[in-house]
Amino acid sequence: MNKIAQKIGLNEKLSKNFFAIIVVAFGGAIIYGLPYFRYDYYDAYLEVYNLTDSQAGVFGSILGVFGMISYLFGGIVADRFSTRTILTVSLIGTGLGGFVHLLPLSYPALIALYAFWGISSLFAFWPCCVKAVRILSGSGEQGKAFGFFEGGRGVGAALMASGAVLAFKIGAGSASDSVAGMKAAIIFYSVLTILMGILAFIFVKDEKMEKSDRVTFKGIGELLKMPAVWIIGMVTFCNYVFTQMYYYFTPYMTELMGVSVAAGALLASSRRWFSLFGNVGGGFITDKVGTGRMLLISFLAMSIGIAAMLFLPLDPKSTIPFIVLYIIIYIFYNVNYAMTWAMMDEGAIPERLSGSAAGVISTIGYLPEIFCSLLAGNWLGSHEGVEGYRIIFIFLIAMLLIGAVFVVIWMKYLKKKNNQRVIESKEV
Repeated sequence: MNKIAQKIGLNEKLSKNFFAIIVVAFGGAIIYGLPYFRYDYYDAYLEVYNLTDSQAGVFGSILGVFGMISYLFGGIVADRFSTRTILTVSLIGTGLGGFVHLLPLSYPALIALYAFWGISSLFAFWPCCVKAVRILSGSGEQGKAFGFFEGGRGVGAALMASGAVLAFKIGAGSASDSVAGMKAAIIFYSVLTILMGILAFIFVKDEKMEKSDRVTFKGIGELLKMPAVWIIGMVTFCNYVFTQMYYYFTPYMTELMGVSVAAGALLASSRRWFSLFGNVGGGFITDKVGTGRMLLISFLAMSIGIAAMLFLPLDPKSTIPFIVLYIIIYIFYNVNYAMTWAMMDEGAIPERLSGSAAGVISTIGYLPEIFCSLLAGNWLGSHEGVEGYRIIFIFLIAMLLIGAVFVVIWMKYLKKKNNQRVIESKEV
């Protein structure tokens, strides 16, 4: 594995830790299968659990609220405690929640379950993943490292989603029983998540941490004074709006373009295979041209792609062009998602604060999780047919353009910092 990594141009440190990054990547994909699988089976999920669009939107808001509460403190936990323990407990706990979902739960009970998932999958787990990847790679290789991390997450998510589609079809059988199909998909997600937790316990080794390196709330104060943290947080915020909203492309196809639920879920799962192009390819390019230029191109390309979708007629003949645009947008989205975390190195955020920095940035950047699904659910509920989806698409374009503005601010910030370093070096 190390020799292969070196042959594709990775440095010694990244090559040595390549397999460890892939393990973390797969765990980082699989843990979110259960909290978010409802989007891939949106229509069937509403039918099985007798839910409205607005009620389903509440689940996303619940995840967001508990996620926001968790991220900041979770970042501190990630910088103080065992990586292996955090990964294992988070994965197994989330998987066990899936088996609870099989019970005949009331709507309040479902809300409680999503609140639990908000803690189990979002608390220290995500800051722990970001910290691990940053430390396992070297400075100057952050783009590649996070590219492979997110690419691995994409492959893991694709395999998982494809397996879930198969489980749904087998469970539904020839009678197309949505209830049985949904239960089969939940069991698949639950077993896979628990197995990944066991693998994390076996293969992820703990880092030795000196007492002096452990982060306190003083370190959080240090981070909050860094402009880089706030800019990265806002870039993440704008990109995460898309993360929360792109799920609605699937019901758009099934409700308005005549695509079957199974075919829509298959497309939703297959898109993850294309993440490699954005994650890995974007990582190699970013290490050469810088995060700013790459992110700016991505935000603008996504905006143009969604605008083009708005002009496509609601006709079966538009399905292929829609899918092509869908894939292109998703590729650029994955460039953004991976390279945002590479900004931490470019912005000179200390490695010892990596977990806490990821927690602070996530607290800012993942705020859309609180309101996006609720907004989308209300828009779809109050505007019949295509109008609700058009509002979602226009909202996405606006947020992506705002993201492009923050990237420009980032580029000016880095230029100013570099000029200051030049002046200081001349004075010395």
